[in-house]
This record gives sequence, structure tokens and C-alpha cells, in this order.
Amino acid sequence: MAGFDSSQVASLLRQIGAYNDLLASAYVYGSIASDDQDANTLSLLHKSGLIRPDDSPGEYRVTTDLKRMLNRLMRKQSSYRQLTDMGKVIDAIDEVAKDYELATKAKEQEDAEYYLDQLDDLLYETKDSLNNNLDTMHFAIVSQFGFVSSLSNKIRQNERYLSHAQKLLNELQQIDPQDCYEWLDWACPNEFARKISSFVYWYNQILPKLRLIIDNMRISLFRLRRDEKQASQLRNMARFLRKHPEFDLDENLFELPSLPETLKYSPPMPLRSYVDTKQTDIEQPLLELVQSLRKQSVVTPIKTRVTGEVSVKPIERLAAEEDFFEQQTELLFEHVIINNSAVSALSFYQEYQDSWLDQSQSIAPKAWIELVFSCYCKLTSAQQNALNIKMKGVAVTGTTDNYRYSDVVIELRGELKTELSA
Repeated sequence: MAGFDSSQVASLLRQIGAYNDLLASAYVYGSIASDDQDANTLSLLHKSGLIRPDDSPGEYRVTTDLKRMLNRLMRKQSSYRQLTDMGKVIDAIDEVAKDYELATKAKEQEDAEYYLDQLDDLLYETKDSLNNNLDTMHFAIVSQFGFVSSLSNKIRQNERYLSHAQKLLNELQQIDPQDCYEWLDWACPNEFARKISSFVYWYNQILPKLRLIIDNMRISLFRLRRDEKQASQLRNMARFLRKHPEFDLDENLFELPSLPETLKYSPPMPLRSYVDTKQTDIEQPLLELVQSLRKQSVVTPIKTRVTGEVSVKPIERLAAEEDFFEQQTELLFEHVIINNSAVSALSFYQEYQDSWLDQSQSIAPKAWIELVFSCYCKLTSAQQNALNIKMKGVAVTGTTDNYRYSDVVIELRGELKTELSA
């Protein structure tokens, strides 16, 4: 379906390979100047669309298409600015999908293949452009925006990337990818359905990736701003020391007569660029120094550390207590199995109520029926397969499947009854 044959493509690739040094110099240094020897070569490359004239006479630059391709291959940080208008992309896919549907229903096979190829190219270009956009932003974060050197420029680039990513996320969130399944609402071929489903799956995967990139950009921006603040403080300190040379140590300090004898023969003091906060003996002077640097008149005293003992009591063993009426429900289930007969929860309650009261145990009939039902629901699958529960009640007026249950009956299933009888 391409508009060129293979010989034309091969000729263009041969020109790129034959004049690779000129094209590389034009790409790296921005432009190349022509002379008498390279005039014909530059004219040939100009006609092929690989270079273009510069503003200065006699100079040439790499064309935008070739430079964009090299930027992507060399991971140059320029393609992140390419905004993907997904609304227009969805509209274009919708038009191609409708054309493909009409051509397929009309049994126009060649036109259907053309529209399917056009759809495939459109989907690939969309996914490739957006994936390249995200990869470029991710590479910039990982490299800490290494294509610029100063911290201020790194912060500025990070802010631009973050603004672009947030706009892109807002744009992508306005589209519901589930609506794309409407294109499959007909007896479409499997190949067409597979392309649309793959596009929807990719779209659902790209949003979490973009959110992760935005979070990493925010963290990177915080770190860059912190580094810039520290660098500014160091610059201010260096500027202060240059303006106050009295803080510089004299190289002949050890020869001065005012220096005490104890210091002349003392071992050199270990110098560090940090303070070891683990040394408790310098905790008080260090705190006083910090408080004085903060220009506070009152020094916060250090609280005296208090030591204490931790006593652990032995684990107390408590006997497990079972609920009385849950035991009675177990007796009800045992009675059903032993006697091989159905037992009503209400009749069981009436039979054993007096003995329960003698033991100072009482329960309402409604609560007892609900307890029997809940205990039956807590049985294992094998136990529930052995027992059967029947609910007795009347339908609630004005409803179809709602009942007021007044009793439950537990009985063995039919196959178990036969086995026990045998």
C-alpha cells in the first residue's frame, strides 16, 4: 500500500550511508558550510530532502524530519513538547472504523483491507508517539535533566515537564476508552476486534504510568529546589569568607609567641566536615551553638534522661468459655442425626425451656430461631450437605419473595436417611 517502491527507499538509504560524515557534522554542530568540493554533494542531499539551506548563505542544516528521527534515536530532550490531541485521534479512528464497517458489509474486500491498514497505521502512530513522549519524560527524570548543567535550568525544565505531563493527563482522563467498544457492535472480523481491544488495553495501561511519572517529577522538583537552596547558602558563605579575611588562619601560627606552649606540642586535631552527633559529650555545646546561630536569647535546657525498667508479666492462660445456647444448638443437630428425624427449633425450645430456666439461662423464642439458623450457616460444607433446613413462615403482604419466618426445621437429607435405615 506504500507510495514508493523498494528501489527508491534503498537509494535514499544509500545516500545517508555514503554521506554519513556530512550529515553527522550538520546534526552535531548545527550547520555545515559548503565549499567548491562539496557543492555537488550538498545539492544532491538538498534535493533528497536530507538537508536544507540555513539563514547564512552557503550553510546547510539537517531537515526537521531527519533531525526529529535522530533526536528520538539519540534520546534528545525535545520531543516531550509534542502534545497528543486524543480527541482528534479518537475522531479519526471512528471515521476509519465506520469506513471499514461499510466496506466489509458491502463485501468490498480491497477497500476493507485499505481501511484496515490505515487503522493499523493510525493506532501504531498514536501509541508510538505517546509512548515516546512518556519515555522521554522518564529518561529526563532518571538523568536529573542532564542535558542542562545549572540547577536553575534543571528546575525550569522540570517545571515545564511537570506542567506538560499534568495537561496531558487531564486530556487523557477526559476520554473513556470503554466507548471504543462501540466500534465492535457488529459482526466484525477477529483481526479488527483484536486491534481495537489492544488499543483499549494499552490506553488503560498508559494512565497509571503517566501518574507515576508525575509523582516522580514532583519528587525530583523538590530535590532540585533543595539542592539549589543549599548551593545558594554555600555561595553566600564563600562570599562572606572572601569579604572577611580575618577568619583565615595564619600559615606561621605555630611560630607566634602568643600561642600557648600546650598547643605548640599538642597532637593535631582531627578535622571533619561534619559534627558527630553520636558523641553525647558534645551534645550540650552543640545545642548552644545551634541556638546562638538561630539568634535565640534563651537556650532550651536539655532534659535529664531518665532510665527505667520494663517488666513483662507472664501470659495468663484463660479457659475457653463456650456459649450455653450454642451448645444447645449442637444438641439439636445431634438429636436430628441420632434419631434420624426432623426436629423443629420451636418444639425443641418448648421441650427444654424448663431445664434451661433451672440453670438460670433464658432466651427469647425469636432469638433462639435466629441462633439456630446462624449456627446452621456456620457449619462446614460437608455438614450442610448432610443436613437440610426448612423455613416456616408467611409471605409479607405487598411483596413477592419476602417472608416472616416463625420456625425452622432441621432434618437429614434423603440419601442419608436411606443409609441410616439400612
